[in-house]
Amino acid sequence: MICNGKTDVGMKRKNNQDSFALFAKEGYFCAIVCDGMGGAKGGNVASALAVKTFASVVKKAFSSKNPDDYTENEIKSLLKSAVDQANYAVYSKSKTNADLEGMGTTLVAVIVCLCGTFAVNIGDSRLYKQTENVLIQVSTDHSFVQYLIEKGELTPEQAVNHPNKNIILRALGVNERVECDLFRIDNYDRLLLCTDGLTNHVNNERIAEIISGTYTTKETSYKTRTEKLITEANEGGGLDNITAVLLGSE
Repeated sequence: MICNGKTDVGMKRKNNQDSFALFAKEGYFCAIVCDGMGGAKGGNVASALAVKTFASVVKKAFSSKNPDDYTENEIKSLLKSAVDQANYAVYSKSKTNADLEGMGTTLVAVIVCLCGTFAVNIGDSRLYKQTENVLIQVSTDHSFVQYLIEKGELTPEQAVNHPNKNIILRALGVNERVECDLFRIDNYDRLLLCTDGLTNHVNNERIAEIISGTYTTKETSYKTRTEKLITEANEGGGLDNITAVLLGSE
């Protein structure tokens, strides 16, 4: 598995409230991306704590059982357990300090092992898969504008500049319990996990060109492609923190 991740504060924010992690051992690979919210301090704490807790649960599970022996249902249960424990950690932490009250974070994560590729998401950080240079959004945004789109009250084109596009309907750590979406992902060349600091400034067509490497005639590494995503998001305005994690088998 080839992978690279990068996070950037952007052009307007003073603090980076995004966090991510990439780790692997024999038999499995995991990637996590979180976008925190809740003031200057809260967002940083929420995203970092969510990543740390989620990663700890996954690592502990795979250290106690051979990754090759896991079934699809067991991986999905592991993802759900990691989300629940991360949610509890962030929610509990928010009660210890008035400055952290109401903090939360999005979360999108992927586990790749012998029985397949599986993902979980909460909020509007996204998971894309690319097959033969065709980009498909796997996750569904848990956002107000996505809700309006599903009701037929808003088109995807109208949603791009909607004044309430940043309102999310689900976040990890805000309540005692959280609902997440689970996915199995098949038939892909590359996966991209990212925060909305990228997708708000770089459209899907351009993202597809960059992560496939077709934006240039030169041969590019995953590191170069990830850096290119960050650069173009900043050139587009960089109004938010930007995180992108790219992985594939090529």
